[in-house]
Amino acid sequence: MMPAQFPGSQISVVVETDGVRRFASAERQVQPMRILAVVDRSPYTLDLAGAKHAYIPFSAKVVLDGHLAQRSEQGLHFDFAVTLCDARSNPAITLSGTCRSSELATAILESIAEFTGTSLITTPASIDLLLSNRDGLGLADVSSNPVFCMNPPWLFGVDLELARQANQKALAPRIEAYAPRSSVIAYTDGSLPHHGKDRGAGAMLTIQGHWASQISPKNFSRSPLMAETTGALLALRHTPADSDLTIFSDNRALVKSVNDIAGGRLQTRQPHHVALEVAIARRSGSTRALWVRGHNGNCYNEAADRMAVLMARHFNAGIDPAQTHSLMQMIIAEELAGLTLAV
Repeated sequence: MMPAQFPGSQISVVVETDGVRRFASAERQVQPMRILAVVDRSPYTLDLAGAKHAYIPFSAKVVLDGHLAQRSEQGLHFDFAVTLCDARSNPAITLSGTCRSSELATAILESIAEFTGTSLITTPASIDLLLSNRDGLGLADVSSNPVFCMNPPWLFGVDLELARQANQKALAPRIEAYAPRSSVIAYTDGSLPHHGKDRGAGAMLTIQGHWASQISPKNFSRSPLMAETTGALLALRHTPADSDLTIFSDNRALVKSVNDIAGGRLQTRQPHHVALEVAIARRSGSTRALWVRGHNGNCYNEAADRMAVLMARHFNAGIDPAQTHSLMQMIIAEELAGLTLAV
């Protein structure tokens, strides 16, 4: 924990004779004092070597689009900063720390308790807490803690920009260490049943554990390449547009198509090129594709393959999508067992 104090704050913190830092006597109340806290967090994941990687959120839109999809939060961590404000809503002290995503509420309370030298606050609704909902991460944990009054109405219109700036300043050196490692790596695959009238399907899986699977659009021809294209489109459309994207596929024709379009080298246009062109054109981050040998022990490739096959078979057999979704989750768990994912 690295506390930072603000000159001129209306809250005074003193070191008393027992060596514990506490609010000055004039700031104390007989009843538990309500605290205004402004919190910011930066999500990250750890690779197998323990290095931090910036967390790339999976677009929530993919779920709304009717795909079978899921945003992963397994193994997700936060660097967080919490600024306590005085009665005038001015920043008084900024504390920072790190925690697992499921422990954000406890980590905030522990940081306050450690600084003030007191036990954890347990009085319900004793802390008015402002936490942005830009990505939804960590909200469930904090909202379920009775100590916090999340984003109370009276905070609307209150200028807390100084507190936000203090949080960003505290987080900046932490984020700087892993911000460059913020590209998305996605494995995609497709499956086309042998029956000529059945529709194909595609699937994608990022190394952070986000996944999606979709039946090929009706206007796609019944071909293996169009099924493979369906999987690649899931990665292209739902990766944040400003993030660099690397697609791994075991289909050389798809890999060449993506690279030719991204590099402006496309000379002949085939049916699958049109959809890829539109998806790549909307992106500001770089896009590239790499070939990976199929069925060669790569757990991400194996998972994408199994999901695409399952999606195609279940859709064409009319099986309940809820059952398909459940089996998709089992595939992810089986193939990626033991890996530290970004959930």
